[in-house]
Amino acid sequence: MTRRAFHGLHLQPTGAPSCFSFVTYTPQSKEQMVACGDLGEEEEYINPVICDFLLFIAEWILKVPLNNDFPFSYDDVTVICSRQRGNGSQHEYLMQISKLEDNYLKRSVLERLLKIVHRQSWNGFKPT
Repeated sequence: MTRRAFHGLHLQPTGAPSCFSFVTYTPQSKEQMVACGDLGEEEEYINPVICDFLLFIAEWILKVPLNNDFPFSYDDVTVICSRQRGNGSQHEYLMQISKLEDNYLKRSVLERLLKIVHRQSWNGFKPT
């Protein structure tokens, strides 16, 4: 993966161990997607922010493929809230990873992710 593939994405930990601040250019809501022509009125809505988040943490930060072996899935991530940043082309999302109880693999991967994003050298978008 090249840096260009994740241009504009930014991830920071929050005070909660399963919550992250995630910045992307991707619109979140169904209404936004319909308005920009990326989704038809009757099509199933799949939140692209959650997909971007999962791809970013798996392939860019943890350097593992986002496939069936990756322990987090779409249903494990929730957008808690969002806000526009700057001129409105970027949005910041509070993302929460859930369903961790009684799942050693998920907790282990989350701990690995947290170790990376809590490093002093972590700048939000570049793993070290």
